[in-house]
Amino acid sequence: MKDFNGKVVVVTGGATGIGKAMADRFGAEGAKVVIAARREERLQEAVADLTAKGIEARYKTCDVAKLDDFKALADFAWAEFGQVDVLVNNAGIAGIPEMLLDSSPESYQRVFDVNVFGQLNGIWAFGNRMIAQGTPVMILNVVSETGLFVAGPLMGGYAVSKYAGRAISEVLRLEMPKHVQVGAIYPGGVQSELGGSKEMTQIGMPADEFIDIIWPQIENGEFYIVSHPWAKDYAAEDAEVLSKAFDRYAPHFDGDRKYDSKLLAKQMVG
Repeated sequence: MKDFNGKVVVVTGGATGIGKAMADRFGAEGAKVVIAARREERLQEAVADLTAKGIEARYKTCDVAKLDDFKALADFAWAEFGQVDVLVNNAGIAGIPEMLLDSSPESYQRVFDVNVFGQLNGIWAFGNRMIAQGTPVMILNVVSETGLFVAGPLMGGYAVSKYAGRAISEVLRLEMPKHVQVGAIYPGGVQSELGGSKEMTQIGMPADEFIDIIWPQIENGEFYIVSHPWAKDYAAEDAEVLSKAFDRYAPHFDGDRKYDSKLLAKQMVG
């Protein structure tokens, strides 16, 4: 999808950071934008800024962890514009830096509620309605390079949620009809309010620079949408170690195709 003029784009976590930068870019390309987040005052500020730039924009408060909130967001978007062409599942939280052994079910649950169920709720609330439009549409899941490799300790909840986000995107791509384009975005550090930290607004790649890198990939319909070069090296290191493990302990052998998971999955689906 290269032409967004007149399209309707919904962005969660759209008041700040990556979400706001994406709303800016889609709007600059002629799209009508609906942004959603929990903090109404930040949404109002963002819509005022978008409007000042000549972008037709609306906002709706939404806690992405709540499916009913997401359904209300979908109802709002269709009531305002009659269609939704792009859904950007962007909202996310960093969670608490803590050792896995010292963590609690509650801390993991909160991260999962936003980062995992936030994406699932978006897909459940918007997916079938977007398919039913019968026109080319797009679902973009903002994951993280942490869904490709684990950068370090104390990131358990966040890393697990982002690996789940990667899996959600992979499954969605396999299951959607051809007119639904799915993209998984893997940002590294981008200046944002992730985790409520002022430090996060000062380190990492500026959001506008990040959008400039990923935009051609969105236009070209890429599934893997990437931005930070070192992620390739770290993901490749993990892939190499895994490949060597297979070469040493589970190499191909005559007749091994009968254990091929992809082949078995196709047979089970019918």
